[in-house]
Amino acid sequence: MKTRRSQKALLGLSVVIVSVVLLASEAFPWGWGVHTYIDDHLGTDRKLRNMNEIYGGMAPDVFNYMFSYLPFLSNQTHGDYKTGESHFMKVWDAAKRCGQRSLAFGFVSHNDLWGADFTAHHQCITCGPALEKGYVTAKADELQASLTCVLEAKEIFLDPAVVLDIAHEMTEAGIDLLVKRTLDPRVGQKIVSSSLFRSPGFPFLLAKAFAADLADDAGISRSEAAEIIVSAERDFRKLMVLYGTALLQDEATALRLVSEQLAAVAEGYLAANGVDLPEGLDLVQLIEFAIGVSMEICADDFADELKKTTGFVRQQLKIHGVTYD
Repeated sequence: MKTRRSQKALLGLSVVIVSVVLLASEAFPWGWGVHTYIDDHLGTDRKLRNMNEIYGGMAPDVFNYMFSYLPFLSNQTHGDYKTGESHFMKVWDAAKRCGQRSLAFGFVSHNDLWGADFTAHHQCITCGPALEKGYVTAKADELQASLTCVLEAKEIFLDPAVVLDIAHEMTEAGIDLLVKRTLDPRVGQKIVSSSLFRSPGFPFLLAKAFAADLADDAGISRSEAAEIIVSAERDFRKLMVLYGTALLQDEATALRLVSEQLAAVAEGYLAANGVDLPEGLDLVQLIEFAIGVSMEICADDFADELKKTTGFVRQQLKIHGVTYD
């Protein structure tokens, strides 16, 4: 009974996590489990600093649920691949004390220009030079084809772009589950611990880095912008505790929870796009199947890609002068 109540609470509360990522479909990064794995192997082995690096590595997604400001803040925290603007370095430049430096180290490692997200979005390392796509993008394309066939067999006809959005989200979820299965069974605990024990000054570091530009872009005062940023980080920290707790479950339970979360969000997402699902469709089962397919697609080469991505990011951090030990 207690386990069932816990799982139900996780489902209800962490639906927000999945809706954040699914609706913020302009970017498809590595999942938070992957960023945890990468940052756990990048910098220091000192426990508190390492936890700060892990939390910092997830934190560029802190504004993903702020839809009013998302396009602007996403560019600020991840960088603009088209223009090459590296706004995320403001966090590194603003970090002065040791706890801030370890958080900023992780934060910068995430970026879309030459950080971990570069290999997810733009250039897969293990796929060969002929494939000019990121690993997640390439795998989501594969899943989209399978997913489209299954959906159409059930008389669900969606815009290909919508199917691709869903395929990206399922690919990210599948890879996080593979990280838990193959590379680090304790990845969920590391997400929880890093979120609980991150240095308390981090939200103010984010405000110092981004409040002025957010104020100018949104036409609000700097104090209002700072309040928005601090509040967003507080909510994100709670979401990471919930997400990590989900990954603490056994694989079958974690897969089921994630599928239920996605189903709850997908119904609203599809309804908002004018799509009526067939009566009696078991959407949870369908999504669970699709995540399972994504895991099969990625199982043979994801670990090599993550290990090489870690080496790539480590090298890029040194090239860009991001070091504090």
